[in-house]
Amino acid sequence: MNISITTSPDKMEAYIKVSNILPGEEITLEKLMDAIRDAKIVHNIDISALKQLCKNPVEGVPVLFAKGDEPRNGEDGRIVFEVLHQRPSFTTSGNRVDFREFPVQKRIIVKKGQKIATIYPPTEGVPGRNVYGELVSAKPGNEAKVSLGKNVALSEDGIHIVATSDGILKVDPEKGLIEVSEYLEIEGNVDYATGNIEFPGAVLVKGDVKPGFIVRAKGDIEIQGVVEASTVISLEGSIKLTGAKGKDKGLVKARKDVHLKYAESVTIECENLYFESNLLNCTVRVTNSIIGQGRNSAIIGGECVATSRIEADELGSDFGVNTYLEVGVNPYLREELKLINTQIEIDRTSLQKLINIVKQFKELKERGVKLSPDKEEQFSKATRTLINLRDQLEKNLQRKQELERKINETKYQCEIIARKMLYPGVEVHMHDAKYMADIPLPKVVLRYEDGKIVAGGYSGT
Repeated sequence: MNISITTSPDKMEAYIKVSNILPGEEITLEKLMDAIRDAKIVHNIDISALKQLCKNPVEGVPVLFAKGDEPRNGEDGRIVFEVLHQRPSFTTSGNRVDFREFPVQKRIIVKKGQKIATIYPPTEGVPGRNVYGELVSAKPGNEAKVSLGKNVALSEDGIHIVATSDGILKVDPEKGLIEVSEYLEIEGNVDYATGNIEFPGAVLVKGDVKPGFIVRAKGDIEIQGVVEASTVISLEGSIKLTGAKGKDKGLVKARKDVHLKYAESVTIECENLYFESNLLNCTVRVTNSIIGQGRNSAIIGGECVATSRIEADELGSDFGVNTYLEVGVNPYLREELKLINTQIEIDRTSLQKLINIVKQFKELKERGVKLSPDKEEQFSKATRTLINLRDQLEKNLQRKQELERKINETKYQCEIIARKMLYPGVEVHMHDAKYMADIPLPKVVLRYEDGKIVAGGYSGT
């Protein structure tokens, strides 16, 4: 009987074959093991396979009796984005969810210093062993492919990717590029497909802002379409847009300037407002000037308040539309003073009612009338409210005096210019003076002189 041992080219499998078995010759496990030892096969020997061969020998057929351990190659390095696992939050109103907030989750906004992702290194892998007992090396994993773009950096330990600026996370899987952009571009409209926009940088919207939606950004905002009964706010920059149709619900507010072609029934608050054609029935408050720059620019209806200057080709219309214009006072100081005066009147009325109530209680107690616990509690509550209301009224009176002082100290050089025509129906206020034209006034400049508003000719073009 012949016993032969062979192995696969990679030495991971060993085969045993018996041949030339003589009549009556017995195949024993000892004989097979002797041959295996001579061949120096030592790892993962399958004794059951050898016993089966002894029991049912088949001449000339190789039998697998040993198999090595395959090496486990190392895992590739990977990047896990923590920002993708943040729990989404939705704005709710009662039991109804505001669906304008849902698409916001598609835009991943990060803050300066925020951890964006963790880089996990590759593993070395686990070596294997062949049938001879020799180690078979494993291939280590590949490093994660990552390229850091703008406004991101590695942490000191090299494990985390951190934002170095507020902005929107951008990832290019093909290039392995990770960056944070301070500029957000919306290709179409701001509507249910995009959701409300809340961004810490600059924003460009190539379409309209649909009714009820909000665009709020820290930097500049440009809307290439129309703002429709919606809200656009730049916390630190300027706003540029084609037009605004507010339906008395829209708000455009900027820390700096607002540039637009036209606006209708919208509230605008900024430093300077520059418009090209018409402001129709708008409420405008600016801390500097309102300037119509285009030909035939007009302010018709509404209320416009500016600290320094209001200027357009036409003010009002030949239909006598009521148009309120005011210059010379910071509109926010004036507005606060108006609210303070209203609150003072309310407080004085409430205070007098409380004084009467407390007085009645005191008269009852002086006459020896025994009051029920409920009445006693009412008396105590009225007394406490009276004390608090007096304190509040005193603070409001002090604030009123402070506002009036500021307004008097900061009366500005101001003017209102109608380059072509000022129509009847326009009510002009400058400081403590009021002016209304009885007839159309062509090319007129209104200024404040000696406590009254005087009209002069406009010599510009």
